[in-house]
Amino acid sequence: MKSHHLARFCAWRPGAYLRASASLFPWLLLRTLGQAVLVIGLARLLGATGYGRFIVVLAVATFFTPLAGLGLQGVLLREGSRNPEALFRQLGAALRLWLPATVFFGLIGIATSLLVLPHPPPTLAVVALVLGEVASGSLVELLARVAQSQNRIQRYGAMMAGLILVRVAALALYALLTKPDVAGWMWVYAAASLIYTAWLLARVYPKLVFLRSSAGSLKTLLRQSAPFALGTLSVRLQNEFNKPVLAELSYGLAGNFSAAQRAVDIASLPLTAMQEALWPRLYASADSGRRMRFMAAFLMALALLGGGVLYGAAPWVPYFLGSGFDTAAHLLQFLAALPVLQVLRNFGNFQAAAVHQTHVIAWAYFVGGVSSVMLTLWLIPVYGWDGAVAALYLTEIVVIAVQTAFRLRHLKRAS
Repeated sequence: MKSHHLARFCAWRPGAYLRASASLFPWLLLRTLGQAVLVIGLARLLGATGYGRFIVVLAVATFFTPLAGLGLQGVLLREGSRNPEALFRQLGAALRLWLPATVFFGLIGIATSLLVLPHPPPTLAVVALVLGEVASGSLVELLARVAQSQNRIQRYGAMMAGLILVRVAALALYALLTKPDVAGWMWVYAAASLIYTAWLLARVYPKLVFLRSSAGSLKTLLRQSAPFALGTLSVRLQNEFNKPVLAELSYGLAGNFSAAQRAVDIASLPLTAMQEALWPRLYASADSGRRMRFMAAFLMALALLGGGVLYGAAPWVPYFLGSGFDTAAHLLQFLAALPVLQVLRNFGNFQAAAVHQTHVIAWAYFVGGVSSVMLTLWLIPVYGWDGAVAALYLTEIVVIAVQTAFRLRHLKRAS
């Protein structure tokens, strides 16, 4: 049975890979369209300042989502691709670690939001939003990565898209029933997220295998997952830490920057689909190095092409979002080349994880996370949104430089 799975996963079939990418694309498109509807709807309903207040609290919550997940999604994806028989046993152990971590980091996220942000929304609304985002964001990704490790790409896409679509439906219902405000939307957002997550867990629960795990095995799982958690946290810091700092200047400016970043996410949709369909196949491939280099070059070329389209389309942003979002168009043009560096960084992560050199990921993202915080705190107060853009690019370059240094050191030792 095991050899059958190994043969099925290790066969490299470009046609099958492209079909998997194509099957994921509609779900990611649906997810991205849902994100676009949320951004446009909230921008028009709440205005630039109201949207900025919501997005800044959400940004703080997302700092703690990867910590609640403990990086376990990376371990489940890698090990589930290689050893499918043990997947649901590993997921059962992962959930035992996830629950206390979610409570712990959710409480820290609440305290951080209330203490750090200027004029935060009502306390109970902040509590609901932070707990809802930390719990739903971390658990949905864990469950979706299980499906991805099984090469069930459509199910992976459906799980990820479902969370966004439920939030869109909640916004539509909320807007129909009453006049939206920031605090009310926080409650609705949290409730919709938690209901969807509970439904998803109920569907997966019968398949779980809960065995008594020793303290040593749980520590081993935590040690394996820590670099993935650090990597995800670093990316969140890079993408979201600028929002609270920009909010010190203006909530409207934070809203504009967030809108520009979401537009980059939308434009990067084909790249995301192709990468997510690629990882489990590369992990299981017997000749991943050559195929990885070819795909990295191909996807970086696509990123360059998409960046050109994004640059040309940027002036249309204010027409969709309404008044108060003129700055978002200029920001979008400056951010258009960012996906190229992100693709390069993602392949560097894969190369390290595939050969179990996760300490490379840990060091690269530790240095990147520290650099992101320091650059953001230094550049934004002096240069405003120009500094925020510069901090994003410089952090990506720092992470790639650390990855490259470790890789060169490894090659030198091997020779």
